Amino acid sequence: MKLLIKISFAAGLVLASIYSKAQEDFDDLRVLYMDEKYEKLISKAERYADDDDLRKSPEPYLYLSKAYYEISQLEEYNEKYPPEKAFRNALKWAAKYRRKDPEGALFEENDLYFTELKKSAITEAGGLMSDQKYSRAKRYYDSICDFDPEDAGAWMMLGYCKVEMRNVREADMDFKEAGKVLHTRDMASLNSTERKLLREGVLTYSDYLVEQGKKDSARTTLDLAKPTLEGDAEFMMYYNKLN
Repeated sequence: MKLLIKISFAAGLVLASIYSKAQEDFDDLRVLYMDEKYEKLISKAERYADDDDLRKSPEPYLYLSKAYYEISQLEEYNEKYPPEKAFRNALKWAAKYRRKDPEGALFEENDLYFTELKKSAITEAGGLMSDQKYSRAKRYYDSICDFDPEDAGAWMMLGYCKVEMRNVREADMDFKEAGKVLHTRDMASLNSTERKLLREGVLTYSDYLVEQGKKDSARTTLDLAKPTLEGDAEFMMYYNKLN
């Protein structure tokens, strides 16, 4: 019994040491981010992501995403870090972050960052959609769904891109995910960026359903979104037209 107690105590000390080390290390990441030392932040965060004791923690991946995003926005880094590639890295690390934090414990704390990241991704995707470059637009909507799986608008736009790519089976799965979010998420919590994407997704998906001869399904989708978008003139115009 004494041996078991000693082993448990020792294990506890090891875990406490690891936790203390992690907290100290992640404070270093925060300071580097606040000091705008993004290249040093990338180097250090990558080391932590490769560390056996820390690789399961979401913080290093989050700071990698933040660092690459800031670099993508600053002209001084353009030669060494092409903006488009840096931005894709920001999205890649955001997705890896969320896999380490599936419950989104750090997501709300960093909502301003993720909103900005999402807004930039939507802008990039929107330009590609206008040019009918659906396979490239898909990557951005896919990334949004990866780091924020509770964004119904992103799921709808991802599904529509797949429809245009003739991948209807996967598209239907994305539309179903959007439906789940509409039924389960508190839609009153959506910010302006998410509301705009929801409107775009709902109207795009509804158009697709109407084209498929599924007007009743389109009405159902509109009804689900109505409590959230009722004050939106474009949505209400479409809603009244279909009803």
